[in-house]
Amino acid sequence: MNPLPSSFDQLLEEAESLPFSGWDFSAIEDRWRVGHPPWDYRTIAKEKVAHASGLLDLGTGGGEFLASLAPLPARSFATEGYPPNLEVARRRLAPLGVRVDPIGKDNRIPLPDRSVDLVLSRHEEFDPNEVHRVLSAQGKFVTQQVGGRNCEELRERFGLQASKSTNDTSSVAALSGEVSGAGLRVERREEAILAYEFLDVGALVYFLRAVPWEVPGFSTSRHRAMLERIHGEIASRGSFRTTHHLMLVLAKRTR
Repeated sequence: MNPLPSSFDQLLEEAESLPFSGWDFSAIEDRWRVGHPPWDYRTIAKEKVAHASGLLDLGTGGGEFLASLAPLPARSFATEGYPPNLEVARRRLAPLGVRVDPIGKDNRIPLPDRSVDLVLSRHEEFDPNEVHRVLSAQGKFVTQQVGGRNCEELRERFGLQASKSTNDTSSVAALSGEVSGAGLRVERREEAILAYEFLDVGALVYFLRAVPWEVPGFSTSRHRAMLERIHGEIASRGSFRTTHHLMLVLAKRTR
C-alpha cells in the first residue's frame, strides 16, 4: 500500500485520481469508519435469496452486493438508474445469469406482474405500488434505506438543505406506512442512528465523488475553503464525523 499523502493539496489530488466504479469503497477502507446497524442486511438478504425462485434487485449499483449473494435463482433480475454503473453491473452479473435493465425516474419496474417472489432494495428509491405489482402471492420485499438525517452535519457545512427523496425516509414509521399503504404487510422494521467518520480529507473527497447527490455540484476547487477547514479539524481532532442514518423494512405481499 502506498503511503498516505501528508499535505492538504496532495490529499485532494490523490482523492481525485483514485478510480471509482459501482459501489466499491475499498480504496478508502482504512481511512474512514462506518457505523454498523444492529441488523445484518447481507445475512437477511442471503437467507431470503436461498428460498426464492425469482429475484429482483433494485438499484444494484455495480452488482457487487448482488454477486456476493450467489448462488442466485435461475430467474434473477436487477435494475440500475445511474448510467455509469449500468455496464459495470452487466459485466459482473451476466455470468451469474442476471439480466440488468435501466430504470427511469418514474421507478417503473421493467417486469411483468407477479413475476418474482423476492424484491431487494438496498439504498435505492422505489415505488411501493410497483414492488407490490411485480411480487407474486406471498412474495417478500426487503429494503435497507438511508434515512433523512444521513450526512446532516455535512450538508450544514456546505449550506445545503436535505435533498427530497421519492420515499419518506424521515423515520422508519413513515417508510413502513408507505409500504403497508401499497398492500404489503410489514413484518419487521428497525432504525439506527450511526456515524461516518473520515480520518483524512481525501477520504471525504472520495466519498463525495462517489455520492454526488449528497453535495450537488461538489468540486475540490469550488469547495476548497470548506475542505481546508475540515482538514484542519481532522488534524486537531483526529476525524470528521457526520450522521449515518439507516432503516430496515421487511414486508410480504398479502393480496
